[in-house]
Amino acid sequence: MTYEQMQAKQLKLSVLLAVIFLVSMFIVPFLNKSMTETMITPVLGIPFVWLFVGIVLHIEFWIIAVVYTTLSNKWEGELGDG
Repeated sequence: MTYEQMQAKQLKLSVLLAVIFLVSMFIVPFLNKSMTETMITPVLGIPFVWLFVGIVLHIEFWIIAVVYTTLSNKWEGELGDG
């Protein structure tokens, strides 16, 4: 693998992960509008929407970071081997 190929792979991965994260971020207002009762339903005394934003999106962000870092390190290792 060449350096340019590795950069292209990293770019594709970063765009894909960014799109996934942005879609999940921007879907929250649409869910609030279309499923108002569900989104304001208390879960453990906290509105569901706050749990979704505070927990699910936070976990998603960390998973994205781990996936990107792991794959980028793997590809950089392959670059060093080749």
